[in-house]
Amino acid sequence: MKLTKLSIIIPVYNEAATVRLILDKIKAVQLINNIEKEFVIINDNSQDDSKKIIEKFIEENPSLTIIFHQHSENKGKGASIHTGISMARGEYLIIQDADLEYDPEEYNLLLKPILAGVADVVYGSRFLDKKGKRTSYFWHYNANKFLTFLSNLFSGLKLTDMETCYKLVNTKMIQSIQLTEKRFGFEPEITAKISRIKDIRLEEVAISYASRPYNEGKKIGWKDGVRAIYCILKYGLFRMN
Repeated sequence: MKLTKLSIIIPVYNEAATVRLILDKIKAVQLINNIEKEFVIINDNSQDDSKKIIEKFIEENPSLTIIFHQHSENKGKGASIHTGISMARGEYLIIQDADLEYDPEEYNLLLKPILAGVADVVYGSRFLDKKGKRTSYFWHYNANKFLTFLSNLFSGLKLTDMETCYKLVNTKMIQSIQLTEKRFGFEPEITAKISRIKDIRLEEVAISYASRPYNEGKKIGWKDGVRAIYCILKYGLFRMN
């Protein structure tokens, strides 16, 4: 398909230390085939200076295509992604965390299978052949591997990294899917629901990853892992939605 615009969904919650850096990184990326970038920034009622920093970036970059939405209360990462998806106008969209764990320079790696016509959805895997330095906590690494295995068991997919932030999907397709998970349960929910689409072609590409420590704002914890297991069962085994 012809792809002219990529919407980049950026959920933000208390990311004053990194949000300007990630926005500048996205701005600097040159997408293949001169694809236009659309910033879709959702501030989830941050209690730090994130909103001011985002507004300054917008003011300083009037030539960029930017959609900015402010939640009046903190709703969770998944809810922020839902809001961003509903506002996206590009033919495809990708999710970008506001920290520095994922590198926007790798958007083109995910775009290539779409542009080649061999995939409808592309996940960026942190666990395929490593092409650069990657770091991750032992617990997170093994929890992600287990959750991916469990997800594959019920979805029939053969993923190596279900929990990845980098999911490149057709905008109209994902807008047609009813999503309900408001926190980190978004990842297993969207994966389960994508897997049900007839003849869906899902590819993975290797990406780099640099996990940040909790003292720098990492938010996911063991409770989110438990919720992920529940969501895999709910949307996979029990098919409640």
